[in-house]
Amino acid sequence: MAVEDLLLIVLAAGLVLFGGLFAVMREKNRKVRRECTMLKEQLKQSCRMEAAARMAGGAAHDFNNMLAGICGAAECLKKRLKGDEEHRYCDAILNGCEQASHLARQMTRLAARRAEKAVPVNLSACLKESLNLLGHGIGREMEIIGNFDAENLSAAINSEHLQSLILNLGFNSRDALGGRGRIEVGLRQVCLSEDDMRRNLIQAEPGEYAEISFADDGPGIDAENMAHIFEPFFTTKGGGMGTVRGLPEVYGIVLSAGGSLRVENRQKGVCFYVFLPLVAAAEVPAAAEPCCGRLSARILIADDDPLLRGVAEDILKTAGCEVRTTDSAEAAEKACGKDFKPDAVMLDVVLPSGGGKKVYETLRKKDRRLKVVFMSGSAPGEEIEKILEQDRYTAFLDKPCRAAQAVKTLQILLAKA
Repeated sequence: MAVEDLLLIVLAAGLVLFGGLFAVMREKNRKVRRECTMLKEQLKQSCRMEAAARMAGGAAHDFNNMLAGICGAAECLKKRLKGDEEHRYCDAILNGCEQASHLARQMTRLAARRAEKAVPVNLSACLKESLNLLGHGIGREMEIIGNFDAENLSAAINSEHLQSLILNLGFNSRDALGGRGRIEVGLRQVCLSEDDMRRNLIQAEPGEYAEISFADDGPGIDAENMAHIFEPFFTTKGGGMGTVRGLPEVYGIVLSAGGSLRVENRQKGVCFYVFLPLVAAAEVPAAAEPCCGRLSARILIADDDPLLRGVAEDILKTAGCEVRTTDSAEAAEKACGKDFKPDAVMLDVVLPSGGGKKVYETLRKKDRRLKVVFMSGSAPGEEIEKILEQDRYTAFLDKPCRAAQAVKTLQILLAKA
């Protein structure tokens, strides 16, 4: 064979090899571009979700502040009215305030999204709260049913994570059902053996588990998609409908809690099974008894809401306190002088001209044993939580709270030597 022929053969083989490599590289490049596009869309969606969460948290905080004044005014009014019919209307206002505040508080916890330690959580109570919040989010045309065979099961999982798990599964079911259908959530205690693990492909150690089942009556998941549903970038939704988290977040939450997850299609719909290791329920410390029926103390209230200040002043004066009120951090610091030395200070966490933390730090330098009650319409931030952990002369009150709760908190705090 001539040298020219060999060169032609080598050249042809090289061209074929180069063409194959080029095709592989081109396909990889297309895949990278697709993933980059998907990442950009998910980043945009993440920013929109974060902004929406912050807005919801801020609105819920302001809403709770307004509810605090309404709730306090209703309690003061109830004391002044004598008839049962009038009391019934006041109770209706108070119950409505508590329900609205509970919903708003759930919104602020979701918006905060702070990493917290996993502690024993009553699963039944947490699931009921989560389903209540889910019902507000997915619309009234979706029917939600809870079947909890066991009421006292506890697992070591962050309560906000469990709430997020239920919401993600719920929103996925709503999208699959087109906004109309049925969701059924169950809770029961199961004992899983090695045979159960192998038979049901459950990746966990044998033992006692809480089984949370989440089922819908939608079209189910086909076999091809079932293999990918927990992948971070996989979605069967159209443009703009996917979320950054969703099912991959559900998978991560379950694994971080030491649990396992199984999915199966039913005759109608799909069911997610979450297995969480059972733990002993957390012991709830007995609340200290109030030191007396009435208070005899000097109290300073610092809050920028005039309605809340007036109501709180009325409640504490009725309880026997000498009360002064201020509307800013600067005024609160000036109010503690020679002519008025408070036994306790009630501080709104968010105050004009400095905030509750600044007032606390200033007053603590003057009096190491001054009793301080922080108040807020949202969960305490990390700085306030640190103060509450380290300073035994501090306490925290959620807004709104009932008058008896506020008085009792002060009584317990003032009883500390």
